[in-house]
Amino acid sequence: MNLATPLFDNSLPAIRTSIAGISNAKYEQLTDGSKEIYKQVLRIFERHKLEYFLFAGAIVGYVRNGRMPPWNDDLDVIIFEDQIQIFENRILPLLRECGYACWPVAAPYTGGGYHILALQQDANSRRASIELADGIPVVVPWAQIDVFYTSVDEAGFIRNLSNWGMYHTKEVPETWVRPGTFIHLDSFRARVFSNYEDDIRHEYGNVAANIVVHSHDKVALKLMGSDWEKFEFDYDALLSTRVRGIPPSLSRKRLAEFVPDANRRFETSADENFDAIAKTICEDALGHVTLTGADQSFWVLDLKRLFPSVKLEVLIGTEREAKRAVHLRRFIDSVQFSDPTIRKIYEDCLLANDTTISRRSGST
Repeated sequence: MNLATPLFDNSLPAIRTSIAGISNAKYEQLTDGSKEIYKQVLRIFERHKLEYFLFAGAIVGYVRNGRMPPWNDDLDVIIFEDQIQIFENRILPLLRECGYACWPVAAPYTGGGYHILALQQDANSRRASIELADGIPVVVPWAQIDVFYTSVDEAGFIRNLSNWGMYHTKEVPETWVRPGTFIHLDSFRARVFSNYEDDIRHEYGNVAANIVVHSHDKVALKLMGSDWEKFEFDYDALLSTRVRGIPPSLSRKRLAEFVPDANRRFETSADENFDAIAKTICEDALGHVTLTGADQSFWVLDLKRLFPSVKLEVLIGTEREAKRAVHLRRFIDSVQFSDPTIRKIYEDCLLANDTTISRRSGST
């Protein structure tokens, strides 16, 4: 039996997208969209000299095979007490100006840290969906970074200020953490514990033989005593044989033959899904597309993946759409606005991002 089979619902279509992951997966997913956000936020941390340490699930994956697990749906970082003032007085205002939703962790862990989020369709629900194709709704995972406020107790172990996080009870020595070291993880650089391998063994055991697909409070699969290499082989084999990388209406042959005409332009209707838009681009040899629907800007990563030379324009109608467009600006060629107020929100957010990202790390 393929060890990864329980992670997918075989009664549903299996289509992989950059923004929403695999359409029939039963676990919370790491996506290219989330990676784009993580890279931007960690760059802000580093530009402004915040001493943070990435740990937990992302580093479990790094110790296993040098990559984050496919189910790593958020990043966890700790900052020590001497960094809290820098984070709250300098970093948080910048993040908010840059369009990120930031709020303190709620009871019973009040005072334990902060959540940083982006790519939200609905601020109140993680389950809001958009349509990949007719009859195929998908959920775009929130890009989330959790910041854990951390102290050192009398015995030299790190503790969360409000008992938040598994590490709080694991008696992790502060000497394993500082001064830290940098690694390259997927598409970004991050500071991690100095002794990150010791920490992973101490907190999670032998991660090469114990596989737990866990996101927030949900466990999708638990394989204790199973070889990671065997699981990874099975997982990759399943994806390569059962999961499509293109929407239903496209074929690899037709996509390979696609040649855009720079003079052919198209404006989507607001209710068109990703499949319909991709089909029209391919069939009509479009060179310029304007996305008009409120959630259509989510698909810019995938449209650029399939049609890299097609110019993508986004019509922005709300504050949330404006911030999303700024965060995904690397995949957008031009923008339009429904009114001057929305334009101002976009321009302010864009300026904050450009200023913050370009500012040298010695700046204050």
